[in-house]
Amino acid sequence: MITFSKFSMEAIILCGGLGTRIRTITQDSIPKAMVKIKGKTILEWEIEWLNKHGIVHVILAVRHLADYIQKKLGDSYQTEIDKVKITYSREPKKLGSGGAVRFAEKHVSDEHVIIMNGDVLTNYNLKEMISAHLKKNLAGTIGVSMMRSPYGIVEFDDNLMISEFKEKPLLNHWIHSGIDIFQKKVLLSFPEKGQMEDTIFVELAKKKELSVFKIEPKYYWRSIDTTKDFQEAEKDWPGV
Repeated sequence: MITFSKFSMEAIILCGGLGTRIRTITQDSIPKAMVKIKGKTILEWEIEWLNKHGIVHVILAVRHLADYIQKKLGDSYQTEIDKVKITYSREPKKLGSGGAVRFAEKHVSDEHVIIMNGDVLTNYNLKEMISAHLKKNLAGTIGVSMMRSPYGIVEFDDNLMISEFKEKPLLNHWIHSGIDIFQKKVLLSFPEKGQMEDTIFVELAKKKELSVFKIEPKYYWRSIDTTKDFQEAEKDWPGV
């Protein structure tokens, strides 16, 4: 029997974007986070994954088609494990990822908070990331995953003879996974408007207050940014 420990830690899910690169799927009538993959919306998969690792309160940072999300999900979501409380942080205007987090800060009650993009499918062990973050006692921990080449790779020798074809292999580069953990007190240092990656991330990195957590390739991780991402996830997403 699996025991699920509940954390007082909450999660902010950023789901206020327009999703312009996936318009052929959304038709501008549903938010990207509400696109269905393998029978459930991306947002539902994210809430189930968070709850699997003990999270029972999520804060949805919404703007574009916010009413659609709130009407569909309401104030709670029942997983196979538990009921997850849902709070809405409605952005009054486009704030960017950093501004959206800062605006949602008032809804966070714990000393640490998970911040997650609303277009990510993954099944790695979040509890390990939480433990690593708490142990280091730094301002933030950034989840990173190995970059997968969007193209096939051709290997050849000095004589220009092809030796191998690699279909979209993992590359030896780590990219931001869109899943992070921060101390709550840091959230007020996030920009009122702007992106996290080119503001607070840079500042904290300079201060040596930001560490990484590696999502090992054995786990599934995909950001649904394009129609092609959606199509591939429909084929290979194993669930949480």
